[in-house]
Amino acid sequence: MGMISDLPDQMLLEILSWLPTREVVATMLLSRQWEFLWKQVPTLDHAFSQNDGKDSSDFVNTFLRLNESPVFRSFKLSVSPYCDARNVRTWIDFAVSRRVRHLEIDLTAARKPMITTLPKRLYTCGTLTCLNLKALVLDEIPEEYPIRLASLHYLYLSVSSQVSGHMFMCKLNAGAPLLKRSVVRGDDVYNKQFLDYIARKNSLKSFTLCSSEWDPVTIGPYFKKLEHFCMCTCSPWWWDLLIAFLKYSPKLRSLQLTKSCNLRRCFLWAEPITTSGPQCLSSTLQTLEWRDYTDTQFDKDVISFLLKNATCLTKVKIVPVTTTGHIEKLRIQAYLSNLSRGSTACQLIFP
Repeated sequence: MGMISDLPDQMLLEILSWLPTREVVATMLLSRQWEFLWKQVPTLDHAFSQNDGKDSSDFVNTFLRLNESPVFRSFKLSVSPYCDARNVRTWIDFAVSRRVRHLEIDLTAARKPMITTLPKRLYTCGTLTCLNLKALVLDEIPEEYPIRLASLHYLYLSVSSQVSGHMFMCKLNAGAPLLKRSVVRGDDVYNKQFLDYIARKNSLKSFTLCSSEWDPVTIGPYFKKLEHFCMCTCSPWWWDLLIAFLKYSPKLRSLQLTKSCNLRRCFLWAEPITTSGPQCLSSTLQTLEWRDYTDTQFDKDVISFLLKNATCLTKVKIVPVTTTGHIEKLRIQAYLSNLSRGSTACQLIFP
């Protein structure tokens, strides 16, 4: 115990900031030196457990009331089924008041829909870099609320149909100039109004999409300035959708394919064969990352088409699905290494 206690308090706080909050609070029993150190930890990381009993809101409220850190680096909270919506709003407001950078609240375990509004000052939190709100039912997003999130890079928002999701997305893209990746799920998000907004502004440079939410026939010339595109490959028509995005994204430089949701992949699709590659494949696409790659004929056809037609590729990273064995990984690596490549500078990476 003596060795770690000899470290400066600032270093001890850094160590504690990586621990779950219950373990952080428990350190107060170690010695006099540790008795009050937990109060200065600039993070909250608490997930509801069945061992917590009916509700752990009192524990969270007490920790926040006693915490003395002027800035919160990270605020991660997964609530119990009995959590109250008023507590959720209070916690978010507290995090913003402490100039939080990473805010993540998961309400999926709530016994009933968590209907609430967000604190007004959340929309103008200049320190926020990552916002992740799951299963939140937004009561409203008033039109007069300004959105000025100057530091926001990443957004994941799961909203209900009680709020106009497309309106939020439109305002967000205008008020978050550094936004690199955004995922907004709901019944009224990526609709015609959203696409019309994109067409008017013509300014979206980064976009993340679950392919199950779009019909390939709806894609039009809305993404002329898109440079970074990430797509979940869970739907049976993801290839058609990808080709549509590639066709209408002449400036695309980075493409990521991943299976990021829990939908079961379906293998009832047409062959991924086209007569010619989209413009971005021959002029701008530089990096490709494919996660959850499988050794199926369909995935082989897709990667073969992309490698052959992408003449500007410099880096291709292939990460097989997690159930892939070591021998199968070596077989995949050998197969992909022998594929024809349109770019002589293309480097294949196999983690």
